[in-house]
Amino acid sequence: MDKALVVYFSRAGENYGVEDRTVGNTEILAKEIVRLKNADEFKITPAKPYPEDYQTCVEIATREYEENARPEYVGDIDISDYDAIYLGYPIWWSDVPMIVYNFLAKHDFAGKTIYPFCTHEGSGEAGTFGRIADKVPSATVADGFELAGHTARTERGIKKLQDWLKI
Repeated sequence: MDKALVVYFSRAGENYGVEDRTVGNTEILAKEIVRLKNADEFKITPAKPYPEDYQTCVEIATREYEENARPEYVGDIDISDYDAIYLGYPIWWSDVPMIVYNFLAKHDFAGKTIYPFCTHEGSGEAGTFGRIADKVPSATVADGFELAGHTARTERGIKKLQDWLKI
């Protein structure tokens, strides 16, 4: 059995169509994968937290996207002991958040299999699975999983995740 790691970025606070704002949508899926796969986890935590206000966060994310920024994050993890890496993120500006691209750039994924998963509110995966494969050509990027963020908090959403994980 492959040694698994769940790496994810998730933002709590005001999110589209979600009442509970203490835990981000992607984090809910990440924690479920950790539990189901008995995986280790690393949460990508911004060095400078994103605002809880949705519109202000969108403005910052847009600026980061336009500038191809690589925001810093707190801490890090040695991925060398892991074979399977589940990589989770929300769709921001029809792309992977720039902070996740920073994580990808800082690590050697040679020989690893990346299982991307994302949350969104209508855009699907927005081509991000292919972009991840382009950014880390030394890795195998498996079929990913996308889910409307607000359904991450439902039995139906968790069932879809379990189906993707083949559990």
